[in-house]
Amino acid sequence: MRFVTIAIVMLFSASILCNLAGFSYVKGSSEDTWAVLLEMNDFPEGWSDLPVDFINSKRLQTTLISLGWQGDHIYVVNGNLTIPVVQEAVEWLMNNSDADDVSVLYIFTHGNWMRNVLLWNDWFPDAWKQLNTSKRVLLIDTCLAEEFLEPIKYDSFPHISLGCCSADEVSWAGLEEEGLPIIGSVWNYYFANALCNSSADLDENELISIEEAFNFSTPLVQRYMNETVFAVPEFLESYHKIGIYPEHYDAYPHPVIDDCYSNQLVITEFPSFLILPLFMTTTLLLAIVYKNYRKVN
Repeated sequence: MRFVTIAIVMLFSASILCNLAGFSYVKGSSEDTWAVLLEMNDFPEGWSDLPVDFINSKRLQTTLISLGWQGDHIYVVNGNLTIPVVQEAVEWLMNNSDADDVSVLYIFTHGNWMRNVLLWNDWFPDAWKQLNTSKRVLLIDTCLAEEFLEPIKYDSFPHISLGCCSADEVSWAGLEEEGLPIIGSVWNYYFANALCNSSADLDENELISIEEAFNFSTPLVQRYMNETVFAVPEFLESYHKIGIYPEHYDAYPHPVIDDCYSNQLVITEFPSFLILPLFMTTTLLLAIVYKNYRKVN
C-alpha cells in the first residue's frame, strides 16, 4: 500500500514538473484537434494540371499525426474541388469542433480556381465565422494567396491565417520531371517541416507555435526559390512571361500572416520529444523505489 502511495505521489509530481517546465501552451484535456486538407491536382481542359500526387496534403497530414493528432480527426479531399465539396468540408469542421478546439483548414489549388470557380471570397468568409471554435487556422497554398485572406483580415473573431504568397505573387509547386529537390509546394514543404523542427522553437519553450513555424520557414522558402528555382533560366523566364521579375526583390515570394492572437498558437497535443524522456525517468524512479521497498519489506 505504501508503494502505491509513493507511485501516485511521483506521478503527480511529474505532472507538476510539466507545468513548471513551461507547458502552458499545451491544449487542455477539454480541447481537441480537427483538420480539413483540400488538394486539387487535376483540372479541366484549359487549365494546367499540378501532377504532384497530392503530396502536399499527405505531407501535412503526416506532420499533424506526428504531432499527436488522431487520423480520424483529419478530413482529406484529394480531387475535384467545387463549391459544394469545399462547403461540405467546412460543415464537417463545424459539426465536429467545439468552442475550445483547434480547427485547421488547408487548401492547395490554382489561385484563379479559388477566385473564378470556388468564388472563395463570396461565401467562405461568412462560413468561416460560423465555425464555433476559438482556435482556427487557415492555410492558403495558392497563387495570389493573400487575396483570399483579405476578407477576414480585420474580423474580430479569433483566427490566424497564413498565405504562401502575397496578393500579386505566383507560388511554385515543383514537379518530379523538373529534377529539383522539392516536389509539390515549396511553402508547404518548409512550413510542415518547421512544425516538427526543434530549430523553429525560437523562444526555446520546447513547443513550436504556428507563428514560429511561419517565421522560421519563410526565409527558407525565399532562399530555395531564389537560389534553386530562379537559378534555372527557363524557370525564371516563365515568371518574366507573366510580368513578374523576382530578381527585382531582395526576396521572393512574400508569405503573409494575419494573426489576431495575443499569445502564440500551438497546435501540438504534447511535445513528443519530451514524452519519452519523462516516461523513462518516471519509470526508472518507480523501479528504484519498488526495489528498495522490497528489500525493506
